[in-house]
Amino acid sequence: MSNQPLHETPMRRLASHADGLSALRRPVEALGFWSAVVLPFLYVPLVLSGLESANTWIAFVALVLLHVVSLVVGRGYHD
Repeated sequence: MSNQPLHETPMRRLASHADGLSALRRPVEALGFWSAVVLPFLYVPLVLSGLESANTWIAFVALVLLHVVSLVVGRGYHD
């Protein structure tokens, strides 16, 4: 016999976890939004220094990918 109360179901446990995740949604969207605002300023020194080495290209591509992710994550921030 289970020690769990009869009213505790897997769906109710899942709903309680979803409430916790929804509390994180707003701060994560804010972080994504403001990252999308600030990240383009990092392009300038990187491009001005030149994209001649492989490490610089890797940093540039990583920065662009991070910017795309932050745009997607932060797109619902002011909704």
